[in-house]
Amino acid sequence: MDQILIFLIVALGLFHIVVAAPERPFSIVIKNGNGLVVNNSAVLTGSSNISAEPVIASPSGSIVNHGGQITYHRLKPNVIQVQVAAKLPNVGARFTVSSDDLFYGVWEYPFFDQITNTNVMFEIKGVGNADGVNWSNARAPFFLTTAGYGVYVDTLQMGSFDFKRPGEAQFIFYTNSLVYYIILPSSPGDYKSIIQEYTALSSRIEMPPDSAYGPTFWSDDFEEDFHGSVSNAQENYYDVINHLYYNEIRATAMFADRPYGTGNMSFGNFDFDPVFYPTPAQFIANLSAYGFDLQVWVANRAFLDTELYNESVAGDWLFPGYTGENFLGPALNLSIPAAYSYFKNRLSAFTDLGVKGYKIDRGEEGEMPVDEQNIQMTLFEQLCYENMVSKWGESNFYTFARSAVDRSRSRTAIWNGDSHSNFSGLAYSVASGIRSGLIGFSQWGVDCGGYVRGVNDPTEELWARWMHFSTFSPAYEIMVGTNHTPWYPPYTDRLVSILKQSANLHTALLPYIRSYTYQATQTGIPLMRALFLEHPQDPKVYTITDSYAFGEEFLVAPIVNEGGSREVYFPSGYSYLEYFNKTDVYQGGTTHSAFLEWEYVPVYVREGAIIPTGDIYEGNFKWSKWEPYLEIQAFPSYNVPESQFEYYNAAKNAAVKITMVANAKQQSLVITYGKLGTPATMIVYGKNGEVNAKLNAQGGSVTLRNFHSLFG
Repeated sequence: MDQILIFLIVALGLFHIVVAAPERPFSIVIKNGNGLVVNNSAVLTGSSNISAEPVIASPSGSIVNHGGQITYHRLKPNVIQVQVAAKLPNVGARFTVSSDDLFYGVWEYPFFDQITNTNVMFEIKGVGNADGVNWSNARAPFFLTTAGYGVYVDTLQMGSFDFKRPGEAQFIFYTNSLVYYIILPSSPGDYKSIIQEYTALSSRIEMPPDSAYGPTFWSDDFEEDFHGSVSNAQENYYDVINHLYYNEIRATAMFADRPYGTGNMSFGNFDFDPVFYPTPAQFIANLSAYGFDLQVWVANRAFLDTELYNESVAGDWLFPGYTGENFLGPALNLSIPAAYSYFKNRLSAFTDLGVKGYKIDRGEEGEMPVDEQNIQMTLFEQLCYENMVSKWGESNFYTFARSAVDRSRSRTAIWNGDSHSNFSGLAYSVASGIRSGLIGFSQWGVDCGGYVRGVNDPTEELWARWMHFSTFSPAYEIMVGTNHTPWYPPYTDRLVSILKQSANLHTALLPYIRSYTYQATQTGIPLMRALFLEHPQDPKVYTITDSYAFGEEFLVAPIVNEGGSREVYFPSGYSYLEYFNKTDVYQGGTTHSAFLEWEYVPVYVREGAIIPTGDIYEGNFKWSKWEPYLEIQAFPSYNVPESQFEYYNAAKNAAVKITMVANAKQQSLVITYGKLGTPATMIVYGKNGEVNAKLNAQGGSVTLRNFHSLFG
């Protein structure tokens, strides 16, 4: 490309925008002093996505070669908006970085089992059948790069992103009008601030109810996988509930996957099949009394000869050329107000029975024109949300989808599709969880053990490893049934014990998980984090796919291969304590070879961590008297003079600060805290053992002298 000639420089805080001279390819270069920060090297237009080429700009900002207008302005000191209105039907842009810089974002699916987008080119649509996990389809027209900035394209139109060429990112959308944003960090390397600005422009998650975090139990075949005296689906749920009760395994929710209703493919008549659910209203009330919320499967699929299909035909709501005879459940065009209203209102058949959320499936399997995927899924998730809010109010139900675009982030959580029940499926699921967080979908889960199962899958070893991963996930969700239920053969008591251990630990971590979930509602920064978000100073962490930061305090390294061994890299800058034995300390910048039996998982606490645990949601805890309590765990280090945790007090719907100050000279420790809202105890871990202190409900402080840190 020719040397850019400056005709305009606009002050941007410490940055300057440089725009190409007239009669040359339009470009935007943002400089910090003499250093290049952003090179938006071209704006593209064309009659098709493959024929798009750089536009030539005039001094007025008009597009010389293709016609149209380009305008830009600063929204904030670190956010620049670019608007392109062209006469041709395809618009995009190209960004150029150093050849060794990396790109992240756009898709949840981990192409080639990686968290980067190296050598990836794909549309912003459902991925389909793929390695490791099928239909892992959360997506967002947003990427960030190690060059130090992010780009958000504000549209629901179909488009494609191309990262095939090293040092280059390009996108083309099938529209003649496009708005995109260039987002600079608050400070160099602060990738979290880029995500924060991006989600402020698009959307952020809504705070879910406490039942959302799980463990959630479900089955693909509760209408047929009977044991003992079980003879219908309702009794099958009760059988699961009984086993959880007698084994004292914590849980919060269940959901009815398809099939559960009457009609073709069991969906479209807005009911429960009376053969398998003879008393649905009483059944759902019983689940609630036992401590379980219930969600049901829904999709924008009008299966032939159902009420949904017949009404759609009568109203002319189906897309032209899509019929029930030619497609397995064509989608309604929800852009038609009558179709939208009808579907939303008929879903009340479920909320009236007590259903408290939806598992939203499909939306990318040929039931609609490809160009409509993002538009229609956003509309469907919106109508499902409005239906639930009208019955339960905001944040009092839980809906999760496998196919969603970023504008739906505040309307649905994500599950990562149909993971393969093998170690590759587990590895891909870990990577997809990390990628989901990078595009702002913090509330995320995976079918523990995998969904695509063979006769002998999951093996006990695989399931045990996956249970530990689910423990340290935003939501713990586990599929049972079809001879794949932990307390039935071929599984043993050992697996049941691991299920109890992992499910109950996830429950104990709810104060921690819920606090970070609240932070995500305020900032967009996810709970499950790529390591470079927390450790941007360490060049070794930028391509790690099989370990992650769980909030700021935990380093989690799931075992994603058979045999129980793995290498764990500890990011530089901190020391880390093995969380379960609380004796082994590892220095940042080193690698440790871990070998663990099924009962354990490599999890480490960063020095200076404050971790609230306890029991704050009753769920199915019915085997003895339940009372809420908090246990604040502290891991002081004199290498970290001050640390802070923002604990979410649900009663106040606000964060309460817990601050720990460690004074190396005086060998003292002062921990202060606000109103926690729950009876609480603090446990401080040091070389001389644990120090326990009861906390005042109104707030207060704890002071320790002659304290000896585990971290030296």
